[in-house]
Amino acid sequence: MSTESEPSTKVQRASLSAMALVTFFFLVSCAGMAFLVQTLFQLGTGWIPYLKRTLPTLTVSASGVLWFLFCLALFVTGLHLACRGVYRGKQETAAAEENQGWQLRWSFSLVILLLVLVTSGICLIGVSHQLWWMATGKDKLVYQGGMTAARRSTSKNNLRQIGLGLHLYEDAHDRLPDGGTFSETGQPQHGWVAQLLPFMDQEDLYQQIDFDQPWTDEVNRKAYETRLPMLMSPGMMSDFIQQEVPRADNDRYPPAHYAANSRVLGINSRMSLRDITDGTSNTIFAGEVSEGIRAWGSSLNYRDPARGINQQPDSFGSHFIVDSKTGAQMLFGDGSVRFVSDDIDPEVLKRLSTPAGAEVTCEDWMEGKPVTGRQNRHD
Repeated sequence: MSTESEPSTKVQRASLSAMALVTFFFLVSCAGMAFLVQTLFQLGTGWIPYLKRTLPTLTVSASGVLWFLFCLALFVTGLHLACRGVYRGKQETAAAEENQGWQLRWSFSLVILLLVLVTSGICLIGVSHQLWWMATGKDKLVYQGGMTAARRSTSKNNLRQIGLGLHLYEDAHDRLPDGGTFSETGQPQHGWVAQLLPFMDQEDLYQQIDFDQPWTDEVNRKAYETRLPMLMSPGMMSDFIQQEVPRADNDRYPPAHYAANSRVLGINSRMSLRDITDGTSNTIFAGEVSEGIRAWGSSLNYRDPARGINQQPDSFGSHFIVDSKTGAQMLFGDGSVRFVSDDIDPEVLKRLSTPAGAEVTCEDWMEGKPVTGRQNRHD
């Protein structure tokens, strides 16, 4: 009975193993680590394109096959004679009836072992070459397709958290935060990020800030030197404007890799969602920046999206590439985050930048199509 149940047990184990493997790959994909699956797939199937390229160029001749077999026979014969001589010398002290000599099958086994070792070495070289291609090739699967995708996803989530904070602030104060506050004498005070801190799970940090003093004042130094991960895009360099924070390189404030739209969150703007008559889904609130990065406490951390994407040091932009296009991820007023390529129609980008320009903006801008016509658009 145990013999009959043994095959069914093996089938059950195989089924459970397959289900566990599928579940593992599914969880890895959901966790934003699909590049691990891609890496394993490329390692397992990367040799197929090579075979497709090389097999048609190979030619097999009868003389070549015969020559290979002749050389292999000579090698086996020589190896057998050499091993038999060595083995006989080791067995001189043994009894004659116990000394059976070196067996021919042992020579064949040794030849097969050598062939396996040579093949394994060639495979190891092939795997190393495949890994190097995946890391440094044109497509850069391991880095570009995997790590960069994960970093882009993290940056996208950061923008969504900023968008949620903006809406929570608007619900509490019936207006959006000012992009920057200034005193009556024009002295910079605080930026929009500081005003959002209570709505981004940073209430304790918010309580440490003295809003009656400028953000660069010594009393606020400890608070503004706190690093905020949700404002830092993974892999981005911290390129500050030195004129704003005249300190040593090792004593600067932490950066913000995201800036606000100056047409929505400007100087003492006090704009509410009701003022955005073009529609929140058609209005940029904030976006990624890769040059001219300012500290998150700066009261000047905003810029005009209409100046282009990756066009100037003071424009929005990033190093991310989507569908072979460079651009930047932008936060819109409805809380969505969309990738805007740097070759977008300037007129469309201007319409997306203005909160109340009385323009119509369709979704064709995401496909790079020109948009024409003007009319009011409301949520």
